[in-house]
Amino acid sequence: MTSSEFDPDFIKISDASFDEIDESDTHDDILKVVETIKASSGLQNITYAFLSSIPEQRKNPSIITTYTEEWQELYLSKGFIKDDPTVKTVFQSALPFDWSEIVCETTRESHVMEVSRDYGVGKSGLTIPLRGLRGELGILTITSQNAFLPSVRSRYARTFSQVGIYLHEWQARKAGLRLNMEIPSLSAREKDCLSLCADGLMAQRISEKLGISEAAIRLYLSSARNKLRSQTTCGAVARAIRLGII
Repeated sequence: MTSSEFDPDFIKISDASFDEIDESDTHDDILKVVETIKASSGLQNITYAFLSSIPEQRKNPSIITTYTEEWQELYLSKGFIKDDPTVKTVFQSALPFDWSEIVCETTRESHVMEVSRDYGVGKSGLTIPLRGLRGELGILTITSQNAFLPSVRSRYARTFSQVGIYLHEWQARKAGLRLNMEIPSLSAREKDCLSLCADGLMAQRISEKLGISEAAIRLYLSSARNKLRSQTTCGAVARAIRLGII
């Protein structure tokens, strides 16, 4: 993989992939979507785990992963989750972190990281803590044979945090934690901006029409995209229409 291939601008995850996650019925279905995202992004592996702030639930997290079966079996049979420094750090940090920033405090933690590389997990990793709509904790990790350089790390974090959110909510629904379809609450300004985008207006025209700055328009649209879990404004508009928000 060349350096040009390992460029965040090269990563294009379509809204269709997020829709496929939403519409997946089984673990196998969703794993196929994750495998497709992995292949298109040039990563070594993608792994999501549903954790919890309740100690008893941490022992058996629900996992969606492209790791080899050999590594998964070893990880579970050896109880590596107790000494996995990436999991420990997730409970200590709300921000994405690169594996190069992890300080292993015990020999067992160092052992877990060393053995993981022997089993093809990847030389470099970027881990993203996730919080669900009701505060449930999850973790998404992407790995590569190349380093996640500081100059591109934030772009990977932004792109794959959204992937993580979708996987997290899918798992929450499967766990029975989402009894009804939870429609995000948008502010009046966010709805106005999306509605005008749906009419084909650009930021400058929306600014003139609403009497607020273009910077404010971009902020409202960014907030709406986050709430609607869409990478693009067009996707956010489509989802808002489908949910009856606008």
